[in-house]
Amino acid sequence: MKVLEFIDKKNIDTWLDNVSGKYEVFLPVRDMENAVIEFLNYKDFKRTGSQQEASGKKRFEAEYKEKTTMSPKHLFFPATEKLFDFEYIKDIKNPQKTGLELTTAEKEDCYPGKVLFGLKPCDADGIARLDKVFNEGYKEDNYYHNKRKGSILVSIGCKEIFPDCFCTLVGGNPFNFENADIGMIEVSHGYAIVKISENAEDLINFSRQYLSKDFKAAAIEEEIENLVNSSSKKIIQYWDKTSPDDMAAVMDKSINTGVWDVITSKCISCGACTYVCPTCFCFNLRDEQKNLKGQRYRCWDYCMNNSYTLEASGHNPRADKSQRYKNKVNCKYNYNIKRNKKIYCVGCGRCIEICPVSMDIREAVKMVITDNKE
Repeated sequence: MKVLEFIDKKNIDTWLDNVSGKYEVFLPVRDMENAVIEFLNYKDFKRTGSQQEASGKKRFEAEYKEKTTMSPKHLFFPATEKLFDFEYIKDIKNPQKTGLELTTAEKEDCYPGKVLFGLKPCDADGIARLDKVFNEGYKEDNYYHNKRKGSILVSIGCKEIFPDCFCTLVGGNPFNFENADIGMIEVSHGYAIVKISENAEDLINFSRQYLSKDFKAAAIEEEIENLVNSSSKKIIQYWDKTSPDDMAAVMDKSINTGVWDVITSKCISCGACTYVCPTCFCFNLRDEQKNLKGQRYRCWDYCMNNSYTLEASGHNPRADKSQRYKNKVNCKYNYNIKRNKKIYCVGCGRCIEICPVSMDIREAVKMVITDNKE
């Protein structure tokens, strides 16, 4: 990879200070008290840092090596989001006639551009897949679009590989910057910038004073090559390299087999896997009303929920957990391949890490592939 720019580690904080004056900056932060890593607004992070210095107790610190507990999709697709307020208007002269007035605060210019700094390559891939669902075509979702537009994804490659990482199995790799606006790799003394998209050129020019003018590109590129070669080899290969179309065909053949009963024997249908997933996009709509006023909101829903497909008649076409888990895996490894030509699993491993009964989607896909061969 060719090094385009370089920023010294000691300049990162000052650079982010500068950028946060123009953009809404988010970065991954470890909360040591609650044992979670989450994306936090940079200004909030700096404010809590000042409070920590005053109290002498450190609780938050930036974390660029491990992935966040939840994916950053909530910054564009919140877990709960008000869509609009409504009010029924009575006609005094004609009491039988009722009007309806809708009010929404959703305006195209109400959200500043976001910079997500320290994003994992798999999370940038996840956001790109959500873009296909919410941000493209004739069904563009304005609520998502307004939060997403003008945002810049700054991804840092993964020097450390964790046991639940499997991006290479689904077409990615620890240094895949295809869907990032800025691709960075941590090296000995700083961060080498190896990708700058057209969308990020203004940010780079705005930050020019914090970038190093003199750096030894050849030495850095050699270090990067060694990192890239070693990182991918650390990922366990559960199945042979398979094209998305071939994967979809394998899943199709498994639909009416009993392999899913075996796979889900210990699943408890808690749905935790769907809530941490970067590419799950199901939501439900609800109205809350008091007297004549109310609001409509949407909130995340999940296909592992027993009532997700429950019909008003009482019939449930996916009453069994094996049917629900089969649908969830096929959504990632079959249906969305046919819609968008991409596997809708990015290999982040969050579902593996959070599962209380140690369900492993890698094992599930491997069992389907093996069952198909047999």
